[in-house]
Amino acid sequence: MVGGWLLLLILLLTVWNPATLALHAASAVWTLGSRSTLSLVLLAVRLAITSVGVAAGIVLWLRRPGAVLLAKLVLMLFGVEAVVRLSTRVDLSSAPPGTRLPLAVFVIAHNACWYLYLQVSRRVRDTYGLESKD
Repeated sequence: MVGGWLLLLILLLTVWNPATLALHAASAVWTLGSRSTLSLVLLAVRLAITSVGVAAGIVLWLRRPGAVLLAKLVLMLFGVEAVVRLSTRVDLSSAPPGTRLPLAVFVIAHNACWYLYLQVSRRVRDTYGLESKD
């Protein structure tokens, strides 16, 4: 049975991230015609990464081989996407002034903590049959 921190990660990947993307996309749908090409590309990339994140959450829940590797890849992609998005002038209204750098640092730290959890957790090793670090 999947539980604890692992369940929280699965919920983040399968519920929270898609919900926040849906809210962002819903607020942007009325202005799609006036958005820049870069803005649309970033939205499409975020949609693709979130879709892979949902897949990672599902395979973590189903305890499939390669689930941990896919989840680690998605966490890295989320971090890179956030840094790229926050370092451009696209969608300046999505982050209040002065918060872009702290937000980027937070997103990187958040994803790094989850990556580290997947790397060192005994529960993850036992659940997915990974070799022990001992």
